[in-house]
Amino acid sequence: MSRIPFTIRIEGRYSFRRRIHFRNIISKPLTLALQTADPGAARERVAILSARFVIVRADVKTMLEGQRNLTGIEIEAIFRRELEQQLGSWLSAAYENAPWSSSVTEEAARHGEAYRQLRLPDPRYDIDPFEIDRLDAAKSAQCGTDLTPEWARPLVEQIRGDLSDEYVSAALTAIGATPTESNIAAARTHMIRAGASASTRAQRVFDEDVLDAADPLRTMMADLGELSPEVKALLCRANAAIALASKPGLPLPSPTTDCPFAIYDSRRFSEVIEDTLATLKRKKVWKGDLKQQRMIMECFAWMTGDRELGSYDHRDVETYVQRLLLIPARGFRFGTLKKGNMSRPFEEVQEELPKLTPELERSLKTVNRDLSTMSTVAKHLERSAWKPRIPGAVVMNFAAATMAIPQEDTSDLRPPWEKEQLECLFRSPLYCGGGPGKKRLKTDSLSPQVWHDAAYWAPLIWYYTHACREEVCGLEIADVLVDHPVPHIHIRDNLTRGRDGEKGGEKRLARRRKIPLHAELIRLGFLDYVEAIRREGHVALFPELYLFETKRGGAQFYDRAWRFMVQWIFDRMEVKVNNKGKGPDIHSIRALGSSFYEVDGVNEIIRADIMGHARSGTNAKHYSKRIKTEGLDVVLRERMEFLKRYVPVITNHLDPRPIRLLPIEARSRVGSGRHRRLRSDSGILRK
Repeated sequence: MSRIPFTIRIEGRYSFRRRIHFRNIISKPLTLALQTADPGAARERVAILSARFVIVRADVKTMLEGQRNLTGIEIEAIFRRELEQQLGSWLSAAYENAPWSSSVTEEAARHGEAYRQLRLPDPRYDIDPFEIDRLDAAKSAQCGTDLTPEWARPLVEQIRGDLSDEYVSAALTAIGATPTESNIAAARTHMIRAGASASTRAQRVFDEDVLDAADPLRTMMADLGELSPEVKALLCRANAAIALASKPGLPLPSPTTDCPFAIYDSRRFSEVIEDTLATLKRKKVWKGDLKQQRMIMECFAWMTGDRELGSYDHRDVETYVQRLLLIPARGFRFGTLKKGNMSRPFEEVQEELPKLTPELERSLKTVNRDLSTMSTVAKHLERSAWKPRIPGAVVMNFAAATMAIPQEDTSDLRPPWEKEQLECLFRSPLYCGGGPGKKRLKTDSLSPQVWHDAAYWAPLIWYYTHACREEVCGLEIADVLVDHPVPHIHIRDNLTRGRDGEKGGEKRLARRRKIPLHAELIRLGFLDYVEAIRREGHVALFPELYLFETKRGGAQFYDRAWRFMVQWIFDRMEVKVNNKGKGPDIHSIRALGSSFYEVDGVNEIIRADIMGHARSGTNAKHYSKRIKTEGLDVVLRERMEFLKRYVPVITNHLDPRPIRLLPIEARSRVGSGRHRRLRSDSGILRK
C-alpha cells in the first residue's frame, strides 16, 4: 500500500497532519482526524483538506505582508490627539468654578504618578507583584523617595481599563492606521505618554501666564511647536470621523440612531447610580453617606424617563431643569424609583402637582446645587458611557444650565440675628436657671438649675467663634486644645462628623482652622465641661446629639432644642422674617458675627481665617505664611485680640455655675417655654 501524503495513522485510523509556521515560533503541527480507516476515503479527504490549507496559508501570508508599523506622523497625531483631549478635560474641570476645581492640580499630580506606574514594561499584562516591588525599590533607592504610594495602584488599574484595546483601536481607525496587535500596543504606549504629559501640564493651570492667556490650552502646549500639515490632516480626519469603539456586552448603535457618544451604552441611567456613587466616593470627590447625591441622581433618572445611557443628549439637560422647576419647594414627597411618586411616570405625577405660587417656587440656589451634582456625574461618565463622539465636545453640559442669582434679590434669604435678640436668649431660664428635662425654658421651677450640654454651650460657641452649625455640634474632645498658651478649638474632619468609619465634615480646605476660645467661654466654665465629658469617656463633645443614626448632629440639636429657643425669642421680641415667612436660623448667628467686622481697619486675612473663608488676592493666598514665620502661639493671640476688639460681649450678666450634667438621654431637651393653655371645659365632668 502506497503512503498517502500529509497523513499519519493513529491506532489504524487516518489523520491529516500539516506543519504551521509562525513568526514568533519555529513551527507547530496541526492534526485533524479523518474519521476513517479506508485508504481510498482518506486519500480523497486529504486532497480536499490540502487544497483548503494552501488557500488559508496564502490568505494569512497576504494579510501579514500587508501590515505595517506606525509612521512618525501617525505617532505624533495619536499623541497630540490624546494630549489635547485630556488637557482640555483638566482645563474644563479647573475653570468651571465647581467644588472640585481648586483640587485640579493635586488630582493632576496623582494622575501623573499613576501614568508613571504605567510606564513599567508592557502595562497591558499583569506584571508579577514581586517584579513591581523590585522595580519600585530600585527607583526609590535612586531617588530617595517612595515612588509607589498605596493610592496609585487603584488609579493605575482605572487608567489601564480606560486604555482598552477597543478604545485604542478606535483611535487608530480614526487616523486611518491599521489596528493590528503591534500597532495597538505601540499606540497605547504613546497615549500613556500623552496622559503623563497632560497631567504634568495641568499642574500649571493656575499659573499667571495660563490664567492670562486667551487660549490656555495652546499656552500650555506652546513648547511643542506648530503641527506639520501632514499631522493636521490626520487630526482633521480623526475629528470628522465617527469612530465607534465597542466594548464587550455593549451593542453598537444602529445606523438610524443619532448617538452623540463614542459608544452606545444600553444600560439605563438608574443601573449606574450605585456604581457611580461608589466610584466618586473612592476618588474622594464626595464624602459622607451620599443620600443627597443619590436622591438627585434618582430624580434625574425619573424626570428623563430612565432611558438607556446612549439615548441621552443635550436636550435632556434642559428637560431636567424645566421639570425640576415644576416641583414645589414644600409638601412634595419624591419617594424612590421603586415606590412613591418617582415610581410613576413624571407626566402622570405632573398632573397632580399644585399650582406654583411665589411661596412654593423652588429656590434657584437649590436647582443650581442639583445641577452641580449632575455635572460631577456627567464628568465621571464622560470617561465611559458618555464619552463624546467628537473630541473636546461636551454633550451633557449641566454646568452651562446653572442660573444666575440676581444680586439684588435677597428677599428669600433668612435675615441675620440681631445682638439684642441673642442677648434675650442668654437671659432665658436656660442660662439663668430653670427646670430639668423639658422644663428648662420655664420660669416656675421650685429649684431652678443651670444644666450644661449642647443646648447651653452651642449658641455661646456660635456667637463667640462664628463657626457653622455642624462644626460646633460635631466637635470632639480632641478638637478642644486646652493644654496650650491660647486654648482653642480645631475645626477639622473627624470621625464624629463622618460616617462608615471615615472622617468627614469639611466642606472645603479653608474650613479647616483654629479659633481661640473667647474669654467669656472660659469664664463660664467651658473647659470644666470639656473635662467632665472626658471623664465620662465620650469622644464627641456633645454625645447626646449622636445617639441615633437617622438624625444626628445639628439636625438633632434643632429638633430637641433650637426650635424652642427660637420660640422663646419670638415670644418676647419682634424678629424680622423674609418674604416666605422664614426667620433667622442657626446659620444666621454666623452672619451676625461676620457683620461685626464690617468696619474700617479690619484685617481681611484674619477675618477670613476665623470665618473659614478662602483668602482672596495673590498676597493672601500665596505669600502670607504667618503661622510658619511667627508660630501658632503668636497667631492665636492675634486672633484672640481680634475677637475681643470686634465681638461685643453680651453675657456679662451670667455667673459661672458648677458643671451639672443630666442623664445623656435627657440632655439638650429643653422643651417649650410656653405654658399649656387650659381647655374651655376644664373642670367640667363629661356626662
